[in-house]
Amino acid sequence: MSRSPKLTKTDSSLSLRTRKSNQDFRVLVAESVGRKAGSPLAMDEQSYHSGTEVVPEENQGLLNQVIEMGIDEEQWSPSKTKSSFKRPLFSVNNLLKGLILIFVLGCFIVATKVVVSELDDVLVKRDTMYYNGSTYFDSTVIYISLDGFRNDYLDRKVTPNIDLLAEQGIRAEYMNPSFPSITFPNHWTLVTGLYPESHGIVANEFFDPTLRQEFIHKNATISGEPKWWGGEPIWVTSKKQGKKSAVIMWPGSNVPIDSIEPDYYVPYTRTTTAIDKMDLALNWLDLPIEERPQSISIYIPQIDQKGHGGGPDGKQLNSVLSDMDDAIGHLMKGLTTRNLDSHVHLVVVSDHGMAATDKSRLIFYDHILSKESESFLRDREAWPLLGLRPKQDAPDYALDQVYNEIQQYVQQNQPVPFQVFKRNEMPARFHYDATDRIAPILIIPDVGYSIIRSTDYDPNSGLDYRPRGIHGYDNLALEMRAIFTARGPQVEKRYSAGTVVEPFFNTEMYRFLTILLDVEAAPNNSTLNGVFKVQQEK
Repeated sequence: MSRSPKLTKTDSSLSLRTRKSNQDFRVLVAESVGRKAGSPLAMDEQSYHSGTEVVPEENQGLLNQVIEMGIDEEQWSPSKTKSSFKRPLFSVNNLLKGLILIFVLGCFIVATKVVVSELDDVLVKRDTMYYNGSTYFDSTVIYISLDGFRNDYLDRKVTPNIDLLAEQGIRAEYMNPSFPSITFPNHWTLVTGLYPESHGIVANEFFDPTLRQEFIHKNATISGEPKWWGGEPIWVTSKKQGKKSAVIMWPGSNVPIDSIEPDYYVPYTRTTTAIDKMDLALNWLDLPIEERPQSISIYIPQIDQKGHGGGPDGKQLNSVLSDMDDAIGHLMKGLTTRNLDSHVHLVVVSDHGMAATDKSRLIFYDHILSKESESFLRDREAWPLLGLRPKQDAPDYALDQVYNEIQQYVQQNQPVPFQVFKRNEMPARFHYDATDRIAPILIIPDVGYSIIRSTDYDPNSGLDYRPRGIHGYDNLALEMRAIFTARGPQVEKRYSAGTVVEPFFNTEMYRFLTILLDVEAAPNNSTLNGVFKVQQEK
């Protein structure tokens, strides 16, 4: 497989922060998330930019001013006699009135030209816009990620709305995540089209030896710094090309990229429901055309959370799947009510699947390495795979010693439920060797296994073991497969309703979104150029 070039780039309430602060919208948002009357909303006042609006009353007032200042009713009254016109024709008073009239008319003409120009722009765009019977809509995409939705969950027959979405549009047999199949790397891939090795978010937690700093995804102060994030997410691409964007809780959306942030942004909280998020999206679609976002990205974590807690076969998982499907149905109904179901693109994906695990599938790496080798190493990186990196003051031979001890263990305990690689020897299909943010030694466990220290959990302790579900394995593993389904006007132009497309990698999603939004794509790792291959009947 050809290598992609390395791309580098220098809970009790919902706190909403948007890049628009229209008063009516504040009330709308407050109602949509169920806030009590009088409860404050955190809004970004400094980022408010109101749209240009032509107010009829202002135009009327301007015309009145022209009449009042430019014409003397006494002078031109037909009841006046000829003697009334004996005053000098070019008096100072008449000259001033003439100059004022010319000035005001000039201002009026300029203002009119500006308004006409803006209206012309709208009229020109109408060729590529959609009309729902009451207003025009530019190409619009609602992009939803259902974290941890394993592809075969669709076979459980508890997601009729997602099934309907696939029948009306297209779906993939499955979508492969990028390696490693964990949340932050894959969500950034889903919006940039770059492999983790290219965009730099190589794990939920990792160390950058150049910066001499550690990335911790749950620490907003650290993870919110732009220096970690490479590539260009779809909301920045959209905004650079004149389209407004809105993001609800998507990992990385709190980070300004090229000093650009979404026009509307809702930070992560655990208390906001999926229905709340759908209502926010619908409310945004109700805004005036000059304020309405065209790119809306929504992150929903509940399926992943329940999958970790009870595993993919847990008793409560089907209930959560049904609830999240109801939220998708709520959005679809809202689009239908607004006559937008055939005008707005709706795209639903997941970042990875989920695998069952238990205490019988634990690998204790302190039983593999000598105490001396352990002393050479920094704290572990990545999960459930294990990234090992020598400390800065470790001896030069430390890396080879650690690697050789692992290889010796493998040879003496065949078969072992893991693979070990040096970073520069990683198989090309992983696309996981092009940055030193990736640890120099990687142990990749078999599906369902976890690598921990013996001090982290004692299988003989009688204590309940958690988690029951886990992901992060080989991205080609069946249990890691994700979902993809989409509908909308651009989809209808290219595919028949109900089409199933061949499996693809999630690096294709960004390019696909740029086609739906009609924007030019930033550099990415797409190989299909946003066009999916239709699956042949088997």
